[in-house]
Amino acid sequence: MENAKNTSDRQAVPTTCRLDDIVGFGRSTAVTFGVFDGIHIGHQAVINTLLERAAQHQLMSVLVGFYPHPLAFLAPERCPPLLTPLSKRVEILRQLGIDEIIMLSFDAQIAAMSPKSFLEQVLLEKCRARHVVVGYACQFGKDRAGNAQRLAELSEGYPFDVTIVPPTEINGAPVHSTRIREAIAHGDLHCSSQLLGRPYTLLGHVVHGDGRGKEIGFPTANIDTQRQVCPPNGVYAIRAKLEEQWLDGVLNIGVRPTFNGTTLQVECHFFDFDETIYGKPVEIVLVEKIRRERKFPNPETLIQQIRRDVADAARILAESTHAHRGVS
Repeated sequence: MENAKNTSDRQAVPTTCRLDDIVGFGRSTAVTFGVFDGIHIGHQAVINTLLERAAQHQLMSVLVGFYPHPLAFLAPERCPPLLTPLSKRVEILRQLGIDEIIMLSFDAQIAAMSPKSFLEQVLLEKCRARHVVVGYACQFGKDRAGNAQRLAELSEGYPFDVTIVPPTEINGAPVHSTRIREAIAHGDLHCSSQLLGRPYTLLGHVVHGDGRGKEIGFPTANIDTQRQVCPPNGVYAIRAKLEEQWLDGVLNIGVRPTFNGTTLQVECHFFDFDETIYGKPVEIVLVEKIRRERKFPNPETLIQQIRRDVADAARILAESTHAHRGVS
């Protein structure tokens, strides 16, 4: 496989690959591997160590990410919701300066590998690893039989060294993706931002709704966020990136109980904006929750509340410093 720096044009739309698709590298590498959902500050510590080891030993830095989550293949009913879709995951990883990013499809071939087979077929044969960097909680191989310590033991018989990165802790507890999902699900956006090292964002495409927002004077863009973790139902002050344009607005997550709705919807009202944007991708930065969702006695009362929500969001966004237009 060629160096990612020489193939950026062809990588504009990230895709996964199978193991057989990896042609090989022209030089030895420092490698890390894992799911990397969220690319939180713990992941960033692993990646920074990878880049340090690569520089020290004059190696090419390589990250092998598994996508989708292994549980999506092994036990879909237990697969957690996403923090970071594939396109955003690759975008953030590229910004961190890794030479080559491989998003490997987690399939039957990968799932059946023993830890030793994974080491030989993926790390050595495909990646030409001379140094491997993993987090303290690393698991790999069939039935998760391999871990960081096992990798270090196995490496003694092979031509590569291993660095195990200790946990990154916030408020006395290790940072991990499950903790971030729980924080978002409980509406603790401050905690999720701390653990991620950036504000949490929802990504999706604008889809057709029933036009009710426009009927009451507040047109909305309905967003299909697919399997991403959503915070609790309610109204949020947001900033959104639509192509190269940044927009301020309010986001409603909920079922619209005033109209006896039952289906969860994610819909944005952008300030001073009136364009047709169906099908376009949008990234939503959640800045602050304004209120919980509740049922109003009639549409007129709801309209009055939305006016207050808009005013509150405008004030919050004007004052905010933790959510900015350069968020990645």
